[in-house]
Formats: sequence, structure tokens, C-alpha cells
Amino acid sequence: MFTKKFERRIYIAVAVIIFSLVLGVAFGTYALWPANLERGYQPAQPIEFSHAIMAGQFEIECIYCHSQAEKGTHATIPPTSTCMKCHTEIQTKDARGELKSNIADMLRYWETKEPIPWEKVHDLADFVYFDHSRHLAPGSGVECEDCHGKVETMDRVERVHSLKMGWCLECHREPPPEGSPAWQATRAPIYCTTCHR
Repeated sequence: MFTKKFERRIYIAVAVIIFSLVLGVAFGTYALWPANLERGYQPAQPIEFSHAIMAGQFEIECIYCHSQAEKGTHATIPPTSTCMKCHTEIQTKDARGELKSNIADMLRYWETKEPIPWEKVHDLADFVYFDHSRHLAPGSGVECEDCHGKVETMDRVERVHSLKMGWCLECHREPPPEGSPAWQATRAPIYCTTCHR
């Protein structure tokens, strides 16, 4: 009924459509997969705060600001009073001699006694039990950057790992640290109740 040239064009068009659909579904699945969706999460914060300056340039330890990380379940976001330990004296100014906007914003929160409404970057699901102190205990071999990445190089903190169960289990399944008891087969427990309580 149709010429061979016309039929060939139909076959090519159908092949292109099928190839495009397969490629689109594959890319969409990869891009929207939960682990990939959350990696790279970098919310805007109420105050421009550069970890590259504080943790990188000035080499302030993570524990100075996130003081509960070694002692408790949560690392905690520092209160404004922690910032003011230094910034009552250090108040950088711009070329016009005015306070830099991030310092002025912080002072405004300090004066009104309002907590700074930081946006959480590394936030686990409510059904997950995670204890920072266990991960930072002596001999654990876990460093802050293992989960949070090289924060000291980030102007705005971003999530570098998915923080999904599979990613955590990869670490837990590693061989135990040297000097661990003979009964310990993995770096950390892999029972469901370890993280889901």
C-alpha cells in the first residue's frame, strides 16, 4: 500500500520513539531515585554562613559548635550564643565600613533573642535511631567527614551522601576495627533494631 521509502521512514520514526522512551524512563528513574534525589541537597539558610571560612580557614573544630555530637544522640545546631563568643568582638565590615550582611543578620537574632531558623541538611527519617556519640566514640574509626563530606571546603553545606539505609549498611558491614573483640564480625551491628527502635 505504501512505498518502501515511506515504510522505512515509519520504521525509523518508531525506532527513534521507542529509543527515546527507554532513554527517558532510564534517566528519569536514575534522577528521581531517592538516594540520588537527596544527594546534593543544599538549602538556602537564613544567614550566609561559610564553613569554608570557619572550619577551613580558621580551623575551628566541628565539636566547638556542634558540642553535643560526642556526648549525645544529636550533634545539635549551635545556639546564637556560641557564635557570639567570638562575634561580640569580631564584627567584619565591608568596603563601605558597614557590617557585613551575615553579621548584621546574626546580631539581629541575638538582640531579639530569637533562635536562628537554620534549615537541616543532614536530616534522617523519624523512624531511624541514630546516635552521634556512638559513631564518634574512641576507637570507632568514624570521622565527621565520613558522613558529612569535607565541610571545611563548603561555603554552603550540602549533603554529599544519601544517608539511606543501604549506604549506612555498607559502612556497618565493613570489617571491625583492629583490637575489636573476637566475636565482633562487622564494624557495627547490622540488626534491624540497631537503627529501627
